[in-house]
Amino acid sequence: MTTTPVQRPKRLRKVPEFLIKEVLDGKEVYYKNYRKVLFGQHTFENIMGSSSLQTLVINYIQRILLKFLDENSFFVFSGEVGLHLDHSNNLSADLLVYKTEQITKFDKYYFNIPPIVQIEVDIQIDNTHFTDNEYLTRKTQKLLDFGVERVLWVLTSTQTIIVAEPHQDWRIINWNKDVLLLNDISINIGAYLAKMNVEL
Repeated sequence: MTTTPVQRPKRLRKVPEFLIKEVLDGKEVYYKNYRKVLFGQHTFENIMGSSSLQTLVINYIQRILLKFLDENSFFVFSGEVGLHLDHSNNLSADLLVYKTEQITKFDKYYFNIPPIVQIEVDIQIDNTHFTDNEYLTRKTQKLLDFGVERVLWVLTSTQTIIVAEPHQDWRIINWNKDVLLLNDISINIGAYLAKMNVEL
């Protein structure tokens, strides 16, 4: 009688640092599809880039902020900006707004000061440790506890914007409506996409 050898599942090798997007509550948050990179099915560049729609939305929001904010009073940073909250939380951001007076030096480390506004466009993580909803909720609350005054999530799949502020109920707003960024600066993503003839 012959026996079929037991097929053991392939063990994932240790995940290299470049595939770790963030550390949230002490748990590594990997880029979506990071396993395909580990097994040679994709390159890192294939999984980390933003879609053309995400890129357009981020560019639109950044241009609005740069247009209406005084460059002597505010910084607007974009592109996976690193934030060090504490030893268990190293997060990233699509867009950050700081008052220039908040930042006294620039060095090789992550920012460790809360921005006044943080904006995220979509969720692109592997769900090893967190579902998308858990990730959004935990990350947002961490940022608010850290001192961020306003956190916005733009979700292109549902065409909505989640607005979170300290000690207030979070709001879900259709992106066809005006949404306040800060001061009196608002965006209307739906109207902008329609003007640009973008069909979804």
